[in-house]
Amino acid sequence: MKNLKMWVLLMPLLLLSVFWGYQNHRQFVRCREANQELMQELKKASSLIKTEHRFLEEGGRLTAPLDLPLLDGQLLNLELTETCLLIFISTSCPACLEVALDIYSDFRQSEEKGLQIISVSRNSAQELASIAVERNWPMPIAHDSTGQLHRLFRIEGLPSVVLIESGVIRLIANALSIDRRLPELKEMILAALPAQPD
Repeated sequence: MKNLKMWVLLMPLLLLSVFWGYQNHRQFVRCREANQELMQELKKASSLIKTEHRFLEEGGRLTAPLDLPLLDGQLLNLELTETCLLIFISTSCPACLEVALDIYSDFRQSEEKGLQIISVSRNSAQELASIAVERNWPMPIAHDSTGQLHRLFRIEGLPSVVLIESGVIRLIANALSIDRRLPELKEMILAALPAQPD
């Protein structure tokens, strides 16, 4: 009788312990799978970066030309001898789009002197195509589907701009510093491009 009472008391504890152990095991397996997926994604992402650095800062140098996949399927190759202004945007941020258009408006006359102005986005190709049509987008859109360029330049806030001159990163400005650094950007672009003959 004493053994039966003990079994009656211990059985729920034993079942609860088994259930708790099973739940913890399932949670552990899910965490392990998520970590494995994350590690695979990180390995894939790091192999996509073609420079010897994981990221570039102002003053850093590209060691290879940048290949930018455009919406129309073409690949835009930015040579290390060119001057390029990358404008990072998001279709879900109307302010980003307006700032990008304002910056393009400020510098579009410099395209004739050799400045390449390219917008860069991680949004889906469909969203980018829609923006291109709806807003009659005036500049090429590079589709950074893997986030490679965002990681390379450590783009954390949108909109952001990156000025590259002959492979050297001259300026990186994010949403918080674009307005303040716009005069500096103008001076750098003027200095980088050949003067117009009189």
